[in-house]
This record gives sequence, structure tokens and C-alpha cells, in this order.
Amino acid sequence: MSTSDGVVAAMTRHPRDHTSTVELSDGTRWRLVPAGWGLVRALEDGVEIARITRRSWLGRHWDLAAPTWHYHLVSDPMPRRWYVAVGDQVVARIAGSLVSYNRVDIDAPLGIPLAATMLAWHAIARPWEAAARPAGLIPVGIDTAPRPAAGAA
Repeated sequence: MSTSDGVVAAMTRHPRDHTSTVELSDGTRWRLVPAGWGLVRALEDGVEIARITRRSWLGRHWDLAAPTWHYHLVSDPMPRRWYVAVGDQVVARIAGSLVSYNRVDIDAPLGIPLAATMLAWHAIARPWEAAARPAGLIPVGIDTAPRPAAGAA
């Protein structure tokens, strides 16, 4: 990710386990990890710092959240366009190229957290990774211990 001031972060995809590694310019490393149907977690040293959660059946509305902020990521009616909003106020617009979302332009007159932009990109550009944890591939950092059934004593 880069701005007019230079490179802010570099992202590396790991297709085998459906994760991405983000390295910030200060050396901080995050891992974007799908955690089941419609949930991607941003982890720093194994601790969740932010998440994006799918809120619509077609994947056109997501919640971006962290302990200190909450945004909505919504697909715009115009093709290949998305926006980030607080309530009903748009704070950033995201546009993909004609071919793919591997490269997007983000127009944000107000600053939004870097984790929000990285998670938004992951949900937009890699919907198949963000939508579900494929069977047989356990993403790094996911607790795979069995859980008791609802209502179990």
C-alpha cells in the first residue's frame, strides 16, 4: 500500500493457507486470517487487532471493527466501486481497475485506520478467501479444538 508520501505497508498473499501477511513501514507485521464463513481477522503477534465480518448473503455489506473503531464496507451500485462509511456518512471510496481488484484506489478525505483498508481490500479482492475457510485447509492461528454442542451440559 502506498500513498503520495511513499510505501506504508507491503502485503504478501499465502494462497496455500488463504492468509496474507502485512508488513508496515515501521516493521510491524500483521496476519490476515479467514476464520470461518464471512469473517477475516487481523492478528498482530497472535492477538486480534481488527476484523471484517460479512453482513449480507451476496457479500455486498461488511462490518469493519476494532476495539476503537467501527465502519461499514458497502458495495456501491456502480460496478467495481465500494465505500467505507460510519453510519450513513461515507468516509472513503474504493475503486477497482477494469480487470481486477488486485490494485485499488482509495479516496479518503478523512483518515481511516490502515487495518480497515487492508481488511477491506482482502474482502473485496479475495472474496473466496474471505467468504469461507475451505475444508482441509486450516488457516494459521485458528483454534481447531472441538466445541461442545449448543445446550450441552
